[in-house]
Amino acid sequence: MKKQQGFTIIELIIVIVIIGLLGANALPRFLGATDDAKDASVEGVAGGFASAVGLVRAEWELAGRPSGDTNVVYDTVSIDVNDLGYPVATANVTTQGDDLTVANCIQVFNAILQQPPTHIALGSSYSSERYLVNAGSATTQDCIFALANGTSIESGDTVAASHFTATGVQGFYYDADAGQISIFEN
Repeated sequence: MKKQQGFTIIELIIVIVIIGLLGANALPRFLGATDDAKDASVEGVAGGFASAVGLVRAEWELAGRPSGDTNVVYDTVSIDVNDLGYPVATANVTTQGDDLTVANCIQVFNAILQQPPTHIALGSSYSSERYLVNAGSATTQDCIFALANGTSIESGDTVAASHFTATGVQGFYYDADAGQISIFEN
């Protein structure tokens, strides 16, 4: 009886072909995993933000829909809301109607999210924060929260408007006039 001493060349070639076919099928799925993780991160933060905006508005509804410069208490934090009950700043902060500044956007982000991701404002020096924060134009009145990962920003760079519009940037807008949160990807 002859002892087998290993694999034949045909068996090795078959195994290599099978591994190659499996790899060719699985590789594209793994290449998109980073983008999927970024999408999930933005969607999670935007969803939490939207829920919190809804809860602040519910507090305003429970208070009887007061008009004018109104504060509601949400999770022990006093938040300034507009005439429609959507958050625009923390208490006792002056806003120009519903025109939100970068400072107002940061205040809302910090006040309504229990543990907000790290963030930095337009014009500040970047040092590995998760989100970049900007205010929209006077006509859109949006807050813009862009995921820093995926931008070309490096530690020590000044956060510029171009970081919010670069290709591949993901994030979400907050429109205080309608209480609407919209996810975007450039």
